[in-house]
Amino acid sequence: MMHPQAHSATLNVQPRQRRTVYDRLATLPAGRSVRELLDDFEMPETELRETLRKLDQAGLARRGKGVWQAIPIEQPDRDSTADVVA
Repeated sequence: MMHPQAHSATLNVQPRQRRTVYDRLATLPAGRSVRELLDDFEMPETELRETLRKLDQAGLARRGKGVWQAIPIEQPDRDSTADVVA
């Protein structure tokens, strides 16, 4: 099954707090629960939940089985012209 990929431009326009939460999730492929994330960050639970909802709406994170996971950032092709056969 193909998982959706997020675009780096989408992450770049997010406020710093959302990027920070995304970066933490991205380092943990298995994901983190809200409780675990509360231990990681010094922010109120309501603020953290709102941040996670905004990341979800932007297509940067998803919740499944009680944990939040970052959606991998799509890496732009560095040299797509190298594949062209002359």
